Amino acid sequence: MKRWLLAVTVFASMAAAACAQPPASKIVRLFAVRTEFDSGFLDPLLADFQSRTGYQVVSASGKDAYQEAMKGDVDVVLSHYRHDGLGAFITHGYGLWPEPVMANVTGFLAPPDDPAHIKGLTNGIEIFRRIAAAKAPFIVNGDVNSRYVLATLWHAAGQPDRQNWYIDSNIEGLDSAKRAAQQHAYSMWGVTAFVKAAQSDKLALDVVVPTDSLMQRVMVCVVVNPAKFPHANVTGGKALQSYLLSPETQARIAAFRYAGIDQPVFLPAGRNNENPVLQAVTK
Repeated sequence: MKRWLLAVTVFASMAAAACAQPPASKIVRLFAVRTEFDSGFLDPLLADFQSRTGYQVVSASGKDAYQEAMKGDVDVVLSHYRHDGLGAFITHGYGLWPEPVMANVTGFLAPPDDPAHIKGLTNGIEIFRRIAAAKAPFIVNGDVNSRYVLATLWHAAGQPDRQNWYIDSNIEGLDSAKRAAQQHAYSMWGVTAFVKAAQSDKLALDVVVPTDSLMQRVMVCVVVNPAKFPHANVTGGKALQSYLLSPETQARIAAFRYAGIDQPVFLPAGRNNENPVLQAVTK
């Protein structure tokens, strides 16, 4: 399910212009996975982009980013690098090369009294090792991405015995977080997803935010291919992409914080692009 939003600038000087429909060449249609919008940090960036460029961003969020893009109603997509459908979208020529923009962070969920004493730690392997050593109940978040990370953590921690503490009930996301809260257990989930859920669900859990790259998921910006979508605003899509990759915006991404969480929950990833891309956005 998706939701469409009109991302409007907070500047009063734009209010009158926003009442009139701009020409199609000044509208940029963005589809992003929910992580960016749920975090709350993307809206001010879009407002800044609009005030600087005169473009107006019409944005949508949802899970099926590339299925929506295939309909021809999107100019640019923001998603995780491994998001479902991205590979086929690129290899079949529907999108231009995906350019890394940022990474979001997966955190550990801990009961308030933290029997494994992981609070204050920032290394994911050491966090997992301590939970295993304490044999503290751990509820597996069963989505594919989390299972992969957990398998890596298990090997890195020395393949500890998983009996009697490592609980895999084939649940994921909010369900695994709720189960952890109910059973006074640990779990693992995206920091943004947890913060968003905690606004409406009373979860007796604290989030511990690692800083190592294993716990980060790269997010990319993909402009659609004009050869496949001749009516797309590729110029506008590239302008938004360049704005997100600019050193100034990358610094704003690095500076973003949630209230009560000192560690960064989004990391700038623009430097992972090819040199010509970096040269084009560096002033």
